[in-house]
Amino acid sequence: MGYAEKRLGALILDNSTIHVIGAGEFGSSLAYAWRQAGRSVALWCRDPAQATSLRETGINPKVPECPAMPGIKAGVLADFALLSAKDVVVLAVKAQAQTGVFEPLRDRIRPGNAVVTVSKGFADGTGTLLSSALALPQGLGVLSGPSFSLDLFEDRPTAVTLATESPDAGLLAALNTPRLRLYASTDTVGVQICGAMKNVIAIACGCSDGMGFGSSARSALMARGLRELERVTEVYGGDPRTAVGLAGVGDLALTCQDQQSRNYSFGHDLGRGQSVLELLSRGTTVEGAATALSLIASGHTEGVSLPITEAVARLSRGEGSPAEEVTTLLSRSLAADV
Repeated sequence: MGYAEKRLGALILDNSTIHVIGAGEFGSSLAYAWRQAGRSVALWCRDPAQATSLRETGINPKVPECPAMPGIKAGVLADFALLSAKDVVVLAVKAQAQTGVFEPLRDRIRPGNAVVTVSKGFADGTGTLLSSALALPQGLGVLSGPSFSLDLFEDRPTAVTLATESPDAGLLAALNTPRLRLYASTDTVGVQICGAMKNVIAIACGCSDGMGFGSSARSALMARGLRELERVTEVYGGDPRTAVGLAGVGDLALTCQDQQSRNYSFGHDLGRGQSVLELLSRGTTVEGAATALSLIASGHTEGVSLPITEAVARLSRGEGSPAEEVTTLLSRSLAADV
């Protein structure tokens, strides 16, 4: 990153704050990373007690693995306010709740304020992109890529993609830190699709591992799943090349192989014989299940070959079994690889 970009980032952050909406695990991990880099950060919560603890002690009582963040600002969403036209807003709530959380705040955000989502999924059950649902005049930035909260909490190097509708070197520099490296993109559609779709493939990979099929089967699912990311990205008008970047194959490699991924763990438990209803009743967010159901129901991808996504959608509805889906996938007509 050159001097001009660093200077522009410094200007954006001069007397300004990064406002993270959502004090859950991932929102807190980003807030921690930016606070560690000396940024002014405000973390906005629903729970007044959580906000008080953060303000007074820097400790997030709802995310015990989060280290203390001395000097962090915190408040409840009802009191949300921006102090500067240069403030940055980062939306860190689950995808299908994002529009509902954002709407009461819309009038408090100026057109000059950059708004960035870190959510990975569709806005509703009909395959609507988050950027389309929010329809911001300044556009919606998208931060996505291989990034587990624990790695950010432990100051491990992490690299992700920041997509904006037009190049924004200042915002890129402002959110970049010595341990959280950002790469630029202008494909906001592709980055959103990849972030949503990789969770679907992670469920399939977890299911395969839960059934004991091993590394070869998982690798095949990841490779064929990558083709589904490319196809859906193209259908929505994004650049299919985004699927081979950090937001696509980078996040896919992370999410499809690690128990830290809620989607992989969900699939793993399915593969071991637990029921969908039992797993979803735990209250854990499984964005991949909602994404598969939303995409198949939307009609956007009618006629597009998405066998893995369709299998995950059926399993998420409680239809059939993992063993039946394996048989279906392996009995498809022979086809070219790429």
